[in-house]
Amino acid sequence: MKKNFIILIALVLIFTNFAYGQNFFNILGSGARARGMGGAFIGIADDATAVSWNPAGLTKLEKPEASVVGIYESYIYSNDLKGVETDPYNYSHFGLNFLSAALPLSIGTKNVVGALAFQQMVSFYEKYETDNWLEETTGGLYAITPAIGFQLTPNISIGAAFNIYTGKQNYIQEDKTGFLNKSENENKYSGSSLNIGGLFDFNKFRVGVVYKSAYDITGKNSETDLETISSMPNIFGVGLAYLPTEKLSISADYESRAFSEFRAKSDLGEQKPEWENVNQLRLGAEYLLMSGESILPLRLGVASTPTPLKDSNGDQISGINLSAGIGIIMGNINLDLGIEYNTYLVEGTNEYGDTYNASDNYLRFLVSGVFHLGK
Repeated sequence: MKKNFIILIALVLIFTNFAYGQNFFNILGSGARARGMGGAFIGIADDATAVSWNPAGLTKLEKPEASVVGIYESYIYSNDLKGVETDPYNYSHFGLNFLSAALPLSIGTKNVVGALAFQQMVSFYEKYETDNWLEETTGGLYAITPAIGFQLTPNISIGAAFNIYTGKQNYIQEDKTGFLNKSENENKYSGSSLNIGGLFDFNKFRVGVVYKSAYDITGKNSETDLETISSMPNIFGVGLAYLPTEKLSISADYESRAFSEFRAKSDLGEQKPEWENVNQLRLGAEYLLMSGESILPLRLGVASTPTPLKDSNGDQISGINLSAGIGIIMGNINLDLGIEYNTYLVEGTNEYGDTYNASDNYLRFLVSGVFHLGK
């Protein structure tokens, strides 16, 4: 089923199948805490992962802070076609998702916070393996991001983050019988973009806004030297947070991604696929449970995960993401665990004209460590 979602040859450097696409179309910020809340974090954004959600939230940091996030993803594919073996498509892998350091400074009574972060934006990992055949793709698209947040007034903050994109995609094809020679291919990527955010704090209510600029991702194939420039759309997001007590927070985010404006250019010419815009809604909640001198945060979240692609009926393909999380705060150390279940149900047509139902299922575990430095 995944191979049926190849859109254009010129886009193969980035969107070689549906699995890559759903990750690329629904790029989220980082952190087990935020993702445990369904990604509804634009209006919360009060730790170093704010770099990836809303850089204005950096001003909430009062101490120097370092953080690290790891992610484990398991993929399971299924369909109702008789005689089709789906096990070879299933895989799992672990990777570094986020790494950051942040330093608060005071200018008079205002808080100014600088940060530097590394983030995995998209994982290209995929594996198809049988007794006689292996296809494996590794690598990812990453961002190195310097960011800064300014507190304008006690209630208003702004921030900016500059993303420098880099990464590569390695593809291996191997005939285990030895009849065919092993083949390898590599694509390298580069680009840059700017995120601008604002955060308005009205005690029990917070409003966050973020604008992520349109940008170009340049990909170059090591074997053919074919260079493809993919023009990614701008993103606008708004987040609302309600904090009725010191222990409870409820949040909602809405993000609009103009994928109908997507373009790809190469030596083969310019292509514009007929894609839909991607509008995502995310809801989350966090409750702080007191346990002696420690605090145990409990989290729940849900989010839509639309793509700009259409199924065989012409309907926009969309999935749902359910999440939960737990953490422990012990003095200057915060440890968090988040879990996501993301599923897509799709109706497709095979080469014989038969319709079938298929599902792409992702189970992700995120582990975060946040370390506050100094007194």
